[in-house]
Amino acid sequence: MSLSEIKDSFRRGELGKSEFVSRMHAYHRLLIEYAAFLEGTGVERIEIGGGKAVFTCRGVDVKLCYDDPVDQHVTPLTLLNFDAYEPEDSGMLFGLAERVFGSSPFTFMDIGANVGWYSLNVARRFPGAAVHAFEPVPGIFRNLEKNLAVNALPRITAHNLGFMDKGGRLEFYYDPSISGRTSARNLADDPGAGTVSCEVKRLDDFVAEEGVFPDLLKVDVEGAELFVFQGAQATLAGHRPVVFTEMLRKWAGKFGYHPDAILDLFSGLGYRCYFAEGGTLVELHRMTEDVTATNFFFLHREAHERVLPGISSL
Repeated sequence: MSLSEIKDSFRRGELGKSEFVSRMHAYHRLLIEYAAFLEGTGVERIEIGGGKAVFTCRGVDVKLCYDDPVDQHVTPLTLLNFDAYEPEDSGMLFGLAERVFGSSPFTFMDIGANVGWYSLNVARRFPGAAVHAFEPVPGIFRNLEKNLAVNALPRITAHNLGFMDKGGRLEFYYDPSISGRTSARNLADDPGAGTVSCEVKRLDDFVAEEGVFPDLLKVDVEGAELFVFQGAQATLAGHRPVVFTEMLRKWAGKFGYHPDAILDLFSGLGYRCYFAEGGTLVELHRMTEDVTATNFFFLHREAHERVLPGISSL
């Protein structure tokens, strides 16, 4: 029984006072357990009220709402369960941004923003950054908007939009219990998987229409990364942003390609690929079976190579 159900049962006279207090205490004492448990996790504190819990991240003033009892893998729970969220990769991304842009203004585009972890961190850490967060799935987008509202960072613009190699409507497979695995393919091969229709565009078209050019680009779209980049080649060639992206062989295979296709696309545009390891960047030439990294950085040979010797993670 939930807290509310226990209390309602007591009010209806179905539980005696002693039994009611005992059952409620089994829940209430968890507050003390959580207070001790937070030490050493990525969560500094949890505030409860207004129908939600708000997690404040340790080490940076970023707040994340938690009001979805279904999603087991949402970012605030990851910070509790595993103490950090992609710590090596996120640290390297922030270190790169510091090295490349310093205190200068820059534009960060977060494609596949989910609940906004990277968008919020970049906006909080870099006062000169203009952030555009893109999330096509309406249910996830609502959670993104909640996080933007509770952080009150005016330099973030949220877009209920995805990107591919052509514009239109696209069906996404969406499991509310693991929203971070939402994809244009049925990654789990679940015959009962639900779908939701979402708007997608080519990044080149969006850039041309809006006049917004990325200096730092993050792409995490659960296997469809190649198609996002195919629709962004003019932007990549003309503006040469720093690119941070996920590449997984198993997810790419669901879309009928190998991650080497992404490496080839970027190589043709003058980029080199790296992954973070031990606080430094290691160059990747081919995605072989022994590569365990899942997130990668693309730096342009002319635009970014000069910063490599001084790069370290934050």
